Amino acid sequence: MSVSPAPTQQQPDLEVKPEEKKVKSTPIRRRTSQTPVALFFKAIFRPIFKGIYYVLQGIRKHKLITFLLLLLFVGSSIFATYLVTQTWPFGVGHDQFNFRVNGKNYSGDQVKNWLYALRDGDGSTLSLIGQRTEQFIELATSGTSAIAISPHDTSTLIDTFSQTKTHLTWKTITVLGVSTAPDTTVDSFVEVDTTSSGPGGNVSGIMIWHFITAPQGQLLAIGLVSFRSPL
Repeated sequence: MSVSPAPTQQQPDLEVKPEEKKVKSTPIRRRTSQTPVALFFKAIFRPIFKGIYYVLQGIRKHKLITFLLLLLFVGSSIFATYLVTQTWPFGVGHDQFNFRVNGKNYSGDQVKNWLYALRDGDGSTLSLIGQRTEQFIELATSGTSAIAISPHDTSTLIDTFSQTKTHLTWKTITVLGVSTAPDTTVDSFVEVDTTSSGPGGNVSGIMIWHFITAPQGQLLAIGLVSFRSPL
């Protein structure tokens, strides 16, 4: 009787698990547009840019309506400016001798006529305006002294200040300021820039005239405040 050997049991293979690698998490870097400061400015400017975008889109789609609205806006601005200042924009039709003080208009035509007549040596016009001038014309000289001449003495004025009798050339005439006095008269100061030719070249000068006029525009008094060279 033969005995077969008992089968040998095989040992089960032990599974070797691989070692798990530890993965370190890196923090996600916040983009510049997501910072609190950027979000703050976005909250402010995003509605503005959106509004501009929609306005441009509306203008593109409704050109005629946009043009009419723009025309209405410009026209109303011009009209409001004229009502307040009595002048048109950009100096159109502006007369600096239309004196305006505290919302009231005063005529400076006599001042303008007298100055231009003096420049051109127009003795007749000076005489006519001088007939209504009550006071003597004060002419400033060196220092604080002054001389006074009759407003009817047009020859002295022309020989001293006109372009026709002197070497003076009147360049610009500018109204410096206008104010009213308690007696309702109007004081105005006018600057006249002049040049004259000399052996060494041109010589510049500044005349400043003071005029006193009645509210209706009548010329009451004239004075030459200063006649000097510019600083």
